Amino acid sequence: MVKIQVPATTANVGVGFDCLGIALNLYTYFTFEETDEFSISGCEERFQNEDNLVYTSFLKALAYLKKEVKGVSIIIDSNVPVSRGLGSSATCVVGGVLGAYELTNTAIDKEAILNICTEIEGHPDNVAPAIYGGLMASYQSEKSVISVPYLVDERFHFLALIPDFETKTEEARKVLPKELPFATAVRNSAKLSVVLKGFEMYESNILSEVMSDEVHEPYRKPLIHEYDEVRAICEEIESVCFYISGSGSTLMNVMRDTEQVEAIQKRLDKLEYGWKCVMLDVDRAGASLC
Repeated sequence: MVKIQVPATTANVGVGFDCLGIALNLYTYFTFEETDEFSISGCEERFQNEDNLVYTSFLKALAYLKKEVKGVSIIIDSNVPVSRGLGSSATCVVGGVLGAYELTNTAIDKEAILNICTEIEGHPDNVAPAIYGGLMASYQSEKSVISVPYLVDERFHFLALIPDFETKTEEARKVLPKELPFATAVRNSAKLSVVLKGFEMYESNILSEVMSDEVHEPYRKPLIHEYDEVRAICEEIESVCFYISGSGSTLMNVMRDTEQVEAIQKRLDKLEYGWKCVMLDVDRAGASLC
């Protein structure tokens, strides 16, 4: 029997659409045990079947490794909310793939695991930090995935603002434009290069200046109820920068002063959509045995 923990992630990080992601210290735990037949528990009953993403990812990895198990019992214990832009599907993919490696006593090859997970997930922005931890920038070519780490100063904290409604990734992608003006693309790429250094060097003023995205957030904001109200509250009380986590519905407020969380929550309590503050820090280890 093996037990694995996989961190939640916040993808895009403003101007890093489909290429940046940060692992956070909020976890899903997966227990795998070889048995005579398949079973899965710890998730909603509608997911307790062979179409479960953890199980299909587990099978995908077994096929890659050319290994077999008679059957498997999977127990899921998740603290990561579903369809809220915190990488819940990525935790399932990484957990399933890593579970196949561990249950078959296969040496861990994170580069191979990244490629398998990206093939399943479709893009690496969430799975890369879930595997490696920290802030990861990724590029997906036709042949492989290249992911490199960047530092985030430990004095930055990530306040996840989680509402009581979901945002589906496929719906959030439908609203994106087919084309962008050349000048917009240039500005966003310039901002991205500066944002990475801002996180590393604890440059709050830089992040405040260059985090405004022009590629995806303007089109996704209308999908998130009370976006403007939540942002205004954070920026009035304490905010280094503010962005949509993944495709939403969670909004992320990067902070220095964690003592202001209660003040933000009190203001959010007056809104309609049940916003809850969850203070998080960067997970620097990534997926691991526990």
